[in-house]
Amino acid sequence: MKLFSRLAVAVLVSILLQGCVTSGQRNENPEKAAQIYAELGLEYLRQGKLELALVKLERSLELNEKYPLTHHYIAEVYKQLGDMKAAEKYYNSAIRYDSDNPALLNNFGAFLCQQSRVDESEEYFLRAVKVPRYRTPELAYENLALCALHNGKKEKAEQYFRKALAVKPTLHKSLYQMALLNYDNGAFMKARAFIQRFHSIGETEQSLKLAIRIEQALGDDAAVEQYEKTLSTKFSGTGLE
Repeated sequence: MKLFSRLAVAVLVSILLQGCVTSGQRNENPEKAAQIYAELGLEYLRQGKLELALVKLERSLELNEKYPLTHHYIAEVYKQLGDMKAAEKYYNSAIRYDSDNPALLNNFGAFLCQQSRVDESEEYFLRAVKVPRYRTPELAYENLALCALHNGKKEKAEQYFRKALAVKPTLHKSLYQMALLNYDNGAFMKARAFIQRFHSIGETEQSLKLAIRIEQALGDDAAVEQYEKTLSTKFSGTGLE
């Protein structure tokens, strides 16, 4: 669950509306007022004040029932309240009014994955990837890979980690997971290659411990000694797992 929780956090609400809120602005027109109430609702959502968020968001819908961001934010509120049926209803409404919003598609994919609906989540992650204006398709691939991994679909996970790395070869999380997957599969040379790519970007306690296990499996005592020395130097006081 720890692995997937990072995914869920990573893909919460990624679009923020900008602008100052005044009583005069609320009266300009219903569409503008709906945006302002949606912004207020989002701010309360970000603060964890879910009931207040829902009040503002419901007012936004009264002013403009087709404003997709309002539906999106209400879905997020209900998800946090644990009402998954209502959350899904509003996600679907948001997508109906804005079918090419990559953040929305990505969030809905994560929502479905949390319920172990991997095949359905795959559809929405891939729809996000296909949106031309989506600037970080590698993250949708990585989220999809993490979703598959969380649900025990290792082959599918590897497929999408590779796609993520094809877009961005320095994607840290994907490199680590590919090293771990290959280690678990007994492909120790491949695991070494991925962990070395990971370490070319940076080292973590977790990655060094994995590197030690990989080199132990390969019988490279000198490499094991070097990694243990690095681990001790950088992360003193920690034991090997």
